[in-house]
Amino acid sequence: MSRTINLSSPAMPYLLGEPALVLSKLEGEEAFSTLYSYTITAKTPANPLIPWQAASNVDLKSLIGKEMTIEMELDGNGLGDVRSVGKGTREITGLVERARYIGRDANQAIFEITIKPWFYLANLTSDFKIYQNKNVVDIIEEVFSDYNFPFEKRLATTYPILDFQVQYGETDFNFLQRLMEEWGIYWFFEHQDHKQKLILVDHVGAHKRSFSTAYHAIEYLSDEPKAGEEYITQFQTQETLTSGTWVTNDYDFTKSRADILAMDSKPRKTSFNDLEIYHWPGDYDQPDIGEHLSRVRIEERGALGSRAVGSGQLRGIVCGANFELKGFPVDKANREYMIISSRLTVAEVDQLSGGEDAFSCESSFTVQPTTKIYRHPQVTPKPKTNGPQNAIIVGPPGEEIWTDEYGRVKVRFVWDRYGTNSESDSCWLRVSQAWAGNSFGGIYIPRIGQEVIVDCINGDPDRPMVMGSLYNNVTRPPWDLPANATQSGMVSRTVGGGLTNYNGVRFEDKSGLEQYWEQAERDMSRLTKNNETQIIGADSVLNVGANRSEVVGANYNQDVLGTSMLAIGAASMLQVGLARSVVVGGAHSLNVVLANATNVGGANMTNVGGFNGLAVGGAHQTAVGGAATLAAGGPIAIGAGGELILSGDIVKIVGKSKVIIQGGEVHINSDDCCGRKTGNGGGAFGAFASLAGLLPLAGAIALPLPLPLLPIVVPPVTSPPDPTVPPDPTLPPDPTLPPDPTLPPDPTLPPETTAPPETTAPPEPTRTPPGTQTPPP
Repeated sequence: MSRTINLSSPAMPYLLGEPALVLSKLEGEEAFSTLYSYTITAKTPANPLIPWQAASNVDLKSLIGKEMTIEMELDGNGLGDVRSVGKGTREITGLVERARYIGRDANQAIFEITIKPWFYLANLTSDFKIYQNKNVVDIIEEVFSDYNFPFEKRLATTYPILDFQVQYGETDFNFLQRLMEEWGIYWFFEHQDHKQKLILVDHVGAHKRSFSTAYHAIEYLSDEPKAGEEYITQFQTQETLTSGTWVTNDYDFTKSRADILAMDSKPRKTSFNDLEIYHWPGDYDQPDIGEHLSRVRIEERGALGSRAVGSGQLRGIVCGANFELKGFPVDKANREYMIISSRLTVAEVDQLSGGEDAFSCESSFTVQPTTKIYRHPQVTPKPKTNGPQNAIIVGPPGEEIWTDEYGRVKVRFVWDRYGTNSESDSCWLRVSQAWAGNSFGGIYIPRIGQEVIVDCINGDPDRPMVMGSLYNNVTRPPWDLPANATQSGMVSRTVGGGLTNYNGVRFEDKSGLEQYWEQAERDMSRLTKNNETQIIGADSVLNVGANRSEVVGANYNQDVLGTSMLAIGAASMLQVGLARSVVVGGAHSLNVVLANATNVGGANMTNVGGFNGLAVGGAHQTAVGGAATLAAGGPIAIGAGGELILSGDIVKIVGKSKVIIQGGEVHINSDDCCGRKTGNGGGAFGAFASLAGLLPLAGAIALPLPLPLLPIVVPPVTSPPDPTVPPDPTLPPDPTLPPDPTLPPDPTLPPETTAPPETTAPPEPTRTPPGTQTPPP
C-alpha cells in the first residue's frame, strides 16, 4: 500500500502555485532530555515548466526560524477495511535551524533542511541572572516565559524552595538542563496539530501509549517481513553491572555540628551490588534535599542495568510513548516498555524498481521497562567561578547597615543587570572575618554602598561569600594618598554622621614623626581586669572638658620628681577617711585670698623646727575649751597696740627671781579706764593687769611700789621636739574624737571668686607633627 509523506510550513515558498519543496528523505533522532534534530532532503517539484534556474533560487532565508512539519501516514493494523485500527498521521514538527542548496537533479533543485525543537532557541542566549526563593519548577517556568511555545508539566513531586540559584554565564538551555538533571526531571516532545509541545516528566506514570492503537502492542518477527509490514525485527535485552548505593554530604553553617549525610541504596540482584559512590559537595543544606538528590542519582544508575535496543520497519515508534512487546523468545522480555530514544530514516523509493511503496522506513530505538523510573544522567556541568569578583553592598532605602544575626550582608554583583540596588538583589552572604570564635573574634560589617570582594565556596556561584572590601572613586581612603602613604590604621563612620564623625586609630610611621593616634567620636570605655602599666618617655598632657572622677580601691601613690602645680578654678574639697600626712622637703606656703577655717575634731599639734610667725591683718582670737599652756625656752613678749588685758578668776604672776612691773603710771586697786574698781585692796593681779597695758615692752623698769607677791604655779618648761624629726605620718587622730567626715566648710566663707594664677597652657593634645594628617571621615 502506498504511503504518503507531506512537508508543510507556514513559510513554505511556492513555484508556479505549488509548494517549492517536496520531501525526498528524512533522517533524525529523538531522545529524553535531548534536543532532537531531523535532516530533510527536499527537492523542487518535478514540473518541467519550472526552469532549474528558478528552482535553484528558492528563498531559503524566509524559512529560517519558522516551524516545518512532516506528516507521515500510518496504516493502522493494515486490514484496509472497517476492521482497520490505528490509522492516522504521525507528525514531526520543528523550527528550521538551517537550510542550504546542495545541487540539482535534472531540472529539480535539491536542498537540505535541518529542523530542531523550539527549546533549541535556549542555546542561542546566555545570561547572568539570579533566582531567589523559587523551586526548580518555578525557575523553569520563568525561563520558558521568554519563549512563546507550549509546554506541559506532568510532575508528581513537590520540589523544595531554593534560596539562591544563579545562571552563571550559561545558555538558558544549559542552565535549565543541569537543574533538571540534578533534580530528576526529564523532558521530551509531543508533536500534534503542527505544533511541538515540550513535556516535563518526573515519574513513569506520566507516559502514555501511542495515539495509534496499532502501536500499543508490537510483535517481534525475526524473519524479514514483506514490504509494508511493520514488526520489530531485532530486539536485544541486556543486564549491566551498576553501583548500588549513592552517598553524598554537605554543610549547613546554621547547624554546623549536624550530620546531614544522605544515602540511598537500590542494589540490583547481581554480584558486587554493594558498591557505592560518594559525592561531595552534595549541593544542599537540608537533609530532606540531600535524600531527594541521592535517590535521583541511584535511580539513574539502576535504570542503566535493564535497557534494551531494537529495530524494524516502524513508522509509529515515538520517543516518550509506551508499548508492549509480544512474541519475543525470552519470555521475561515480553513486557511493557518505555521508549527513551528513537531514530527514524524515511527515504523515497525509486518507482522504476517496481516497488509497491513510494517510501521506505527504518526505525531503531532504546527502551527500558516501565517498572524502572528514568533519570537523565547528570552530564551538564555546573559552571565554576574563576576567582574573586566585585559586588556592591545593598539594603533597604534609608538604611546604612543591613545585616542579620550572623552578620551577613546582601550585594549587587557588577554582572547583575537586573539588580535594583535593594535588599532583594541577592541572598544573604556570609562575611569572612580575620578571627571568628564562640562570642569572640573580630567583626566588621560592610555598609551599604561599599565595594566588596566576593568569592564562592568550591567555585559554586550559588555559594558566594564576602572576602574583603575595596576603595573606589566613591568610597575613598580615610586620608589622602599617596601624600600620607606612611600612615595606616582604621577609621569608622558614625551612622548618619558626616566626614568628621568617626572612631579611629592611626599609625604614623614616617621617620622622626612616628605617632599612635586614636579618636573616640563620643564615649570611650576601657576595662583592665588586672594590672595596667603606662610609661611615658617625655611630656604628658590631659585635657578634660567637663567633670573627671577617679576612684582607687586601695592605695594611691603619686611621685613628682620635679615641680608640681595644681590650679583649681573654683572650689576644692579634700576628704580623708583616716590619717593624712603631708611631708614638704623645703618651704611650704599657703595663700588663702579670703577666709580660712581649720576644723580639727581631735588633738592638733604644730611642730616648727625654727622660727614660727603668725601675722593677722585683723582681729585674732584663740578659744580653748580646756586648759591652755604657753611654754617657751626663752623670753616671751606680748605686745598690743592698744590695751592688753589679762583676765581670769585668779591671775597668778610668778617670777623665780623677781617680778618687774614698769609703766608711766601704775594703778593698783583703782578704777580703770572702763570704770572698773581696782584699789589697793583689789588684788595684785588686777593692778598688774592695769599696769601691763601701760607699760612699753621695749624696756622694763623696777617698780618702786612694794607689790604683794602672790604665789603663781608655772608648769615646767619642756624642750620642744627635735625640729629635724617630723611627726609620725601614720599617727592616727585621737580615737576618742574621730574627725567628723560630714563637717561642712564654714558657710560664712564664700568660695574663691578670683581667677587662679595664670598657668602655662598645655600643648594641644590633637596636634600632629608636620607632614601628618588628622584622619578625615
